[in-house]
Amino acid sequence: MQLPVLENIKQKFSETWENLIQKSNEDEIADVGRERIVVFAVSLILAVCLWFMVNLSRDYNLNVDLPIVAVGMPDDRALAQELPKSATVSITGEGWKLISIYNNPPSVNLNVTGSEINLYDQVQRQMNAISEVNVQKVQPLMLTLNLEERVSKTVPVKPVVDISFERQYGFIGDPTVDPDSVRISGAVSLVKGITAWPTDSLTLSEVSADISERVTLKRSELISLSQSEVRINGTVDQFTEGETTIDLETRNLPEGRRISYSPSSITVTFDVPVDEYADIKNEELFEAYLTYDQIQEDTTGYVSPRVEKLSDNEYVKIRSFQPERVAYFMVLDD
Repeated sequence: MQLPVLENIKQKFSETWENLIQKSNEDEIADVGRERIVVFAVSLILAVCLWFMVNLSRDYNLNVDLPIVAVGMPDDRALAQELPKSATVSITGEGWKLISIYNNPPSVNLNVTGSEINLYDQVQRQMNAISEVNVQKVQPLMLTLNLEERVSKTVPVKPVVDISFERQYGFIGDPTVDPDSVRISGAVSLVKGITAWPTDSLTLSEVSADISERVTLKRSELISLSQSEVRINGTVDQFTEGETTIDLETRNLPEGRRISYSPSSITVTFDVPVDEYADIKNEELFEAYLTYDQIQEDTTGYVSPRVEKLSDNEYVKIRSFQPERVAYFMVLDD
């Protein structure tokens, strides 16, 4: 259908009317001139209306995308592959009726009880309700449905968070999710590989207090969920920075061997909640070591220590340690 022609006429009429209004506001235009403008405007409007009545009564061709909706799905079956979002349909008919279809495209309701669907027949049956509109072409013409047994299971919810804190603030422990699981349902080949279900991303910045935020679960066209949202909770506290120096030791060292390191100790920087600092101040928090296998496999003369947390305080977090690599020397016994 020649819709651009209508837009062109509309634009020209708008420009003409604005020019006439602008001129009519000029003081030097006489009353007779104003009357002529009004007569011209009325005539133009009547001409455009007549043009619409005559031309939109003719037959045109229109390509339109009709949304596809699956209906009649058996309770024990599920789609394993998404259907197309829409079908491109070429139709002919009176301009008035095509404009209505163009502005409000009807949905194509597909009965998904079979494995193959003739999309042309489905569209044709629905278009029969609109008189004097003929379907010329449908793309795609045929749809093959991948139907499988429907199964259900319960999986944990995986929170997806992108949170930045004010300086020296952070979570105490991991954020929790309420409820912490969701029941999913869908085609057996899809459901069997799902071990957790993610949320949409929760993004917060400059956080310095506890959080409790509702977050929607990630949507899927093929998987049904028992609920659409969960609440993510997190306890936030102010942390302080601490340092401790630890001597290096060697694990799995054969009898009769000795290894010395340079430097012989490292400094571990860690974070701990302000309220917990006094409780851990005198504890042995970490152990730093290297293994004899590391020494044996190394060809550079430098190895990276490993730091193991000894404290039972779950809120102590290792930030870094220095140096990250140390030199080593085999000590030969006399």
